[in-house]
Amino acid sequence: SKQRNRFLRDLDQRFTSLIEIENQEETQSELPLIIDELSKEKVQLILVMSRQAQLYVLDEPIGGVDPAARDYILRTIINNYSPTASVIISTHLIADVEQILDEVIFLQYGSVIRQGNVDDLRIETGESIDSLFRQDFKAEHVRGL
Repeated sequence: SKQRNRFLRDLDQRFTSLIEIENQEETQSELPLIIDELSKEKVQLILVMSRQAQLYVLDEPIGGVDPAARDYILRTIINNYSPTASVIISTHLIADVEQILDEVIFLQYGSVIRQGNVDDLRIETGESIDSLFRQDFKAEHVRGL
């Protein structure tokens, strides 16, 4: 189909590079075996970050994985997105992503409860973004509890 062909054309050398970085000793002829050995999440992330997109939307990319895998995922995102692109990450694991954030938007039931540049918010409040997140989403502030 046209969509499949367009998708495959959109993938560039970065896919192969990411696979090779993951498995330094392997050769390209062993690529199918390498992919079989990678977790589904890593392959999906590699495919997404291989595209020359202007917008990446990642929903809970580090949820449900161990800290080492989180580091791998964040490094993959940081090292492989297009510098002219925007990356939107939806997550509740703020402490793990805070160091890579430029802007934040806290949403609750479809409403914005906090928004801004992370450096400005830290200066204005004297708090980390993780601390602000924890304050804004304390159980007693969550509607319905």
